[in-house]
Amino acid sequence: MPVFLSAQEFTIKKTPKEIEREKELKEEKDYLKFQNHFFTAIQQKAKEDYTKAIEQLDECKQIYPNDIGLNFEYVKNYYKLKDYENAIYFSNKILEIDASNIHVLEHLKNIYRTQRDFDKAIEVQHRIIAINPKKKQDLIVLHIGNRDKEKAKEVFVALENNHQIIDNKTYYKRVLFRKKTTVTKPISQPKKTTNVVVSNGSIEGLQKEFKKNKEYKTLKKLLLEEEKQQKFDLLLSDSKKGLELFPAQPYVYFMLGKAENKLSNYQNTIEILNAGLDFIIDDAELEISFYQQIQKAYIGLGNHTEAAKYLAKINKLK
Repeated sequence: MPVFLSAQEFTIKKTPKEIEREKELKEEKDYLKFQNHFFTAIQQKAKEDYTKAIEQLDECKQIYPNDIGLNFEYVKNYYKLKDYENAIYFSNKILEIDASNIHVLEHLKNIYRTQRDFDKAIEVQHRIIAINPKKKQDLIVLHIGNRDKEKAKEVFVALENNHQIIDNKTYYKRVLFRKKTTVTKPISQPKKTTNVVVSNGSIEGLQKEFKKNKEYKTLKKLLLEEEKQQKFDLLLSDSKKGLELFPAQPYVYFMLGKAENKLSNYQNTIEILNAGLDFIIDDAELEISFYQQIQKAYIGLGNHTEAAKYLAKINKLK
């Protein structure tokens, strides 16, 4: 009578050493697979193909779903795609594992800034400050962006009292503590103009319109027209007025800086534009324009070493 062995009985039992070796080989294979997809994702991101980069990250996720480096790449790619919901999701996923990851917190703050959600950006900034107290000065910019000059002043004063370094100190001091003065109109003199007609598209017409509606789009048209007609005194004056109403608009800083440059107020140009750089988010073209004006200002001051630094920044972004 034949003897039939079951598959279980026929299987040769593996030794613990063999089982351990198989486990190690699988781990090595998974690790190499992860590295291959992760490296490809980095390459795709460098090519600015963020969708393909995410596809590669999805492959990585099957192997090590909680890897911090992996999830941070998700944050950066979704941010570039302007998919802020997913960028925030993956930021928070990392922070659940590593609550003190300051790089992720900085990214999360910038995501909220991009969405103009300054309240949440300020909340995140407080978490950053708890890790690095030197970052407290960044609250000044965020409170200005949130149109809360009083809180911006409080932070500024607290930093000054503690003798802490404040970047763009002179500029912020001028903006936050500007004294209101009554302006006496000078005796009218004949204006040197190139037949500026009072109409909707003229400087005078746009000035009246802006005074009435206080809208950013009107201000932008006005500043553009003043620049076009090379009325840099007016550009200086109206840009300053614009910043009072729109303290987080980088374009207004740019126009004010340009006016100061044209009027040979080079140090003012540098202070204003450096302050305005804080409000540029994901706009390389505008950032280049800022650096070009700062470079010109340093050339005007005869500081060619600093001018060369800004030329390098321009070339890096082009």
